[in-house]
Amino acid sequence: MTANLNSKLDVVDLSFGLESNASLWSIVFKGFDEEVTLISRFQGSGQLSVETLQRFGNIIMEKYRDCSVELTKSGIVIKKTLPTNDLTTIREWSELMHHIKEEMVNIIERSRD
Repeated sequence: MTANLNSKLDVVDLSFGLESNASLWSIVFKGFDEEVTLISRFQGSGQLSVETLQRFGNIIMEKYRDCSVELTKSGIVIKKTLPTNDLTTIREWSELMHHIKEEMVNIIERSRD
């Protein structure tokens, strides 16, 4: 059962990044008081996965103006700029992205049936 669940989740790969004008020195020693951009990359493992992610990306672009979405050849990249960065916001963003991944996998799996 667990192996089946893991293989289903593999149809979409989720990774995170962070961009900031602050130096690493500033972030480490001053804390996360600088403006940062959180980046979530969703990559599909097949044509259906990529197309589904890109359709989802188009919906996000239309509905949410406070983040940017880039369509890529393997999926989408979502960027959200935060005026000040605290660990609570990062944790909430990460949890939201993991829930989105699970929903995208469910949609892809239903499309295959």
